[in-house]
Amino acid sequence: MSVAAETEFCLLGPLLVRQGGTVLPVPPGKQRALLAALLLNARLIVPVDELVEVLWGSGPPPSARASLQTYVMRLRKSLADTGHSRISTQPDGYLISVGTDELDVDRFESSLGAAREAMGAGSWADAAALLRTALSLWRGQPLSGVQSDTLVRREVPRLAEMRLQALEARIDADLHLGRYAGVIAELRQLAAAHPLRERLHGLLMLALYRDGRQAEALAAYQHARRVLIDELGTEPGSELRKIHQQILDADADLEAPEPGPLTARGREPVVPRELPGPLRHFLGRAEELAELTKLLDQASNETPGTVAIAAISGTGGVGKTALAVQ
Repeated sequence: MSVAAETEFCLLGPLLVRQGGTVLPVPPGKQRALLAALLLNARLIVPVDELVEVLWGSGPPPSARASLQTYVMRLRKSLADTGHSRISTQPDGYLISVGTDELDVDRFESSLGAAREAMGAGSWADAAALLRTALSLWRGQPLSGVQSDTLVRREVPRLAEMRLQALEARIDADLHLGRYAGVIAELRQLAAAHPLRERLHGLLMLALYRDGRQAEALAAYQHARRVLIDELGTEPGSELRKIHQQILDADADLEAPEPGPLTARGREPVVPRELPGPLRHFLGRAEELAELTKLLDQASNETPGTVAIAAISGTGGVGKTALAVQ
């Protein structure tokens, strides 16, 4: 297969094709809709019937199939695809050959997947960098300028949801890197634009709390709760309620992670080499601490190297984790 070098297809905003740094003019109307439909199914055969629906909706004219062939021919000319190496005719439809580095949707999904792997491994600086790279590909409303109600209805919500997930993941990574104050204004705007998205409200509450603004974090919960009740008639979900209760209890689990060393990519997370040290805001529990220490001493005195195991029980929010760490 021989395709033009240095070609870039962009769908995450107005439809755009660049070749060697030059923008190729793809005529508006059905040619753009046809190209978008093929790119959204890159490297797959798109059936003729599906392309007809994309171009004409549920009521195509009798000449739709013949007209589709004409639009494919014109699109090949617009892309300088004289050898049909880019758009090939298949028995049941058409296929566009696109490298994974040529299509912005592919690059976005690849960076998002790599970022999720980095987050799973605790590499928050890598995750934040990958997510910023992915989000930089967005230039506005996806498929802007593509005149196809079918494509807009089917694909735009899916792409918009992926962008929101990437934004939430990037903010989550920033919170792990200690960038609390820097994301609060952004989270307020996002929560206002997507008031029914509980994940955003939870991130806002966490950012405010870790920035030392507990009262504002609690107020953010009350605002989210009112919106959800007014709009959906339901209380917040379990995750949002859990964060609210943890803030009320000043739960140690919400404590900000210690920032790692500053690198060119930001702060790397600390990789612990030993158990965490004493907590900064630990009070009380003298009797329980004495009892746990006694168990350790007894085990050490009786048989060197013996492991002492103790279980700490209690209702949610009473400080079990804080006691264990202390």
